[in-house]
Order: sequence, then structure tokens, then C-alpha cells
Amino acid sequence: MTIKKYKTALVSLISLLYFVPSASLATTMADLVFVVDQSGSMYNEFNWISNSLAQIDATIQSKGITANYGLAGFEYTAGSQIAMYGKNAWVDIPSDISNVVDEADWAAQNLYGGFERSYHAVDWAADNFSWTGGDHAKVMIMITDEEGNENDAYTYGGLSGESALKQKMKDEDILLNVITHTAFFSVWDDVAFAKDDYIGLFDLDMLKNESQRFTDYFTAAKINEIIEHDPLAPVPEPGTMLLLGFGLLFLGRLCRKTNFFMTGLSSQV
Repeated sequence: MTIKKYKTALVSLISLLYFVPSASLATTMADLVFVVDQSGSMYNEFNWISNSLAQIDATIQSKGITANYGLAGFEYTAGSQIAMYGKNAWVDIPSDISNVVDEADWAAQNLYGGFERSYHAVDWAADNFSWTGGDHAKVMIMITDEEGNENDAYTYGGLSGESALKQKMKDEDILLNVITHTAFFSVWDDVAFAKDDYIGLFDLDMLKNESQRFTDYFTAAKINEIIEHDPLAPVPEPGTMLLLGFGLLFLGRLCRKTNFFMTGLSSQV
């Protein structure tokens, strides 16, 4: 191999080491929280959580993912906030799955009416769940059969409505998924997590009418989100940096030797 070809191959190898993220950086841990409209029509939705969560978790674990779970019911207020007409479901993270299942069962029997403030509930959940942080993906699942923010405007960061909530999710690095009627997708399509051709919007009617099919589809989507989501900018591992340093040092010495050799040849001509 000529010196020129050797240098080209070495530069290519160094570039590959530097720009390809390490597999160990892939997110394999996550916090998943459900934020659920607790109005009188939501019995099936809470029942789906209590019946499906163990299967969802088992499937997620089979892919090498460790997950924590939480649950917050809402109407005008959410979670541990004082409710106007009833009591909100509330289980913080991290929590044993059985606690979330028990709370979902309780909520299904303790639904109440009021004004749903879905955007405010998402905002409250972002600020009040005990997110693990670090390299845990933060996944929030909003479930509602009403529009985004009944009877009250939502503002954040000088913005209002969906654009405000979109900014909030970006600032908090939360992957928001929404299970609702397709007629309300337009209320959430700018704020739901999206990547390439995927968007985290799910049909509530499918959950009610084809529960098992919905669970399989939903779980697969969550697994892909968690695995592909990197909450930190990719950076080389220390070992990669060491290889990069040695490669650059060797390349520099090679260049100097090449220049010395060529200078010697020139002096003999």
C-alpha cells in the first residue's frame, strides 16, 4: 500500500470511529406515565390500563428496556391537585406496576364530571412527576375523549395553545403520545412526538373496539421510541476518543516522515 493510500484509509477509519455513536448510548431505560381524562365516559380507558399494563411491561422488558410507570387522572385539575368534583387518580414514579394497576381500577370506579383541561394536565404532569432523569426517556401518554383544553386557554413561554405546549414538551424533552378520537388529532398533531413518518397519535376507537390489536401496536411504537430516542447529544466514548487521538498522532508523524523523505530526495536531484 502506498503512503497516500495508507493515509486515506487511516483518515477514513478515524472518521468512522468518531462519527458513529456507540451502541451503549442507545436509551434502554424509560419513564412512562399515563395522564387520563377522568370524566364519566372513560371507564374503558382506565380498564385498558389495568388489564394491559403487565403485558406492555413484559414486552418492553423482553427488548432489554427497563421502565418505570406512573398515572395521573385529571379534569380541571390533575394528579395530586385538589379536584373540584371528585378525587384524581395519582401514582408517582417510580412505582410498582401493581400500584398503577390498582389506581387505574380505583379510577374506573370513581369517575366524575367537570371541565377537561388537557393541555394544563400535560403541563402539570411534566412538572410534577418525579422523572428519573439522566438517560431515561420521558414518555407521557395522554388519554382523552375531549378536545385539548376545554374552557380555558393554555399559555407558556409567551405562546398560547398548541404551540405553547409544543414548546413546553421540547424544553422538558418529553415524548408526548396522545390517544384520542381521530376528530381531535388536529388539536394534538403539532405537539405529539414525531420522527420521520411517525407521529405519536393513536385512535381511541381502536383501543375500545380492538383492544389487543391496539395494545400490540401501541407497545411496538413505544419500544421504537425508547430505543431510538437519545436524550443527550451523541458523543464518542472515552475509548473512541483515545483511538482518535492515537490515530491523529500517528497520522501527524507519518506526514512529517513523508515530508522529510521527500525533502531528502529533492536534495539529491
